Amino acid sequence: MTTSLGTGGAGSTANRRVADILPEAEHRADWSRVRALFRQLVQLVASGVERAPDELVAAFADAIAEISASYARDEAQLSLHALAVLADVECLEVLDLDLFKRYYEDDRSALGVRSSRRRQPAAYEAIVETCRRLRDARCLRGACRNAGTSGVLVGSTSYGRFYNVRGNRQGGIASDLDFIIVVEHAGALGRISEALKELPYARPSDLSRFVLRADVFANSLDDGYTVFSHKVRLWADGAVDPLLPSGAASAQYFLSLHIMTKKVLDYALVTSTPRLLREMAGSRRTLRDFRETPAARWDDLYDFSGRRHRIELGGHGVEDGWVRLPRVYHLDDLDCYFPGFYQSMLFPRPELLWDDLDISPLIDEFRRKLGERVRYEANLRGPALLLPSLAHVRRDVFAPSVIKSLDGDYSGS
Repeated sequence: MTTSLGTGGAGSTANRRVADILPEAEHRADWSRVRALFRQLVQLVASGVERAPDELVAAFADAIAEISASYARDEAQLSLHALAVLADVECLEVLDLDLFKRYYEDDRSALGVRSSRRRQPAAYEAIVETCRRLRDARCLRGACRNAGTSGVLVGSTSYGRFYNVRGNRQGGIASDLDFIIVVEHAGALGRISEALKELPYARPSDLSRFVLRADVFANSLDDGYTVFSHKVRLWADGAVDPLLPSGAASAQYFLSLHIMTKKVLDYALVTSTPRLLREMAGSRRTLRDFRETPAARWDDLYDFSGRRHRIELGGHGVEDGWVRLPRVYHLDDLDCYFPGFYQSMLFPRPELLWDDLDISPLIDEFRRKLGERVRYEANLRGPALLLPSLAHVRRDVFAPSVIKSLDGDYSGS
């Protein structure tokens, strides 16, 4: 016996039929491009091709992203309408748990994606998991606005929206919801801890540990060069998300927070100088990152030609955590610039969800300086191929359209 889906979203529990939902979907947005691209994918797979084009999978994600503007603040309907449209392409009639799982686990859309370190999600899995994170990001925004902070949505929910955001399917690790949150001073961490309580099914033990670690940071680690990083499990301990039917997959995923004081952000964005030159900014900068657990041994940085610079992260244990030492950037003996982890978070263009501290001009200025640095090196290195995307540690999971947009942002004058 199957459990059927309902009116409130793809995870609800009342009978729905494709024919009942399609008029709602077509009234809300133009789904014709989504239909055409999904039909093309289905036909390619049915014809026996071993590898669908990367561009097709990315174009499908782009088409969903374009439609999503018509579903602002209504991610449940987007998820439901998408399921109905995909089912209709294949002449299916009833929306139930079996159908949800069929598309949530449908790896036909992963055939075209170049190999990477991470599992490529099914097309509908990426839709559902993106919708869940966009909804929860809005919840965090609502809780943190007017609290003297700024919040930057980064990571896969920003650069891989509807493309490579993964759930817990097959026991794998779900994509985090990543944020950089900027505060004026460490005392504002108390306001953030209160805001986190408003998030859906946040694990209480993770919130309690946040408070303890925030005290450690404020009392002994807040030196203007240290980031406070913390993860909170959302939809934990068997919680059922309305967008994810019970029995489809575990709803749990991590909210990954990187909290910086304004002074730390200034240091990371090199606001002290108008150009990213050795004689003005120095050959390297290093931050401290106060994490809950030890990190990987290596810090891999890449320059605009894709060349890797590997250094040991280093670090040591402290009360309630671990301090590691990631590079902000590195300039080598050839005068090549290697952006570090925190700088690369800010390209491709991140989404500033709230901005009480008015950090938008700082981010825009950093991006201008980065583009100027690319052009500076291009003049030095002649016909070599230099692209911002080649310097990003996550480039292998970017959709082709994201790479094109990123590199286009820094072309020209």
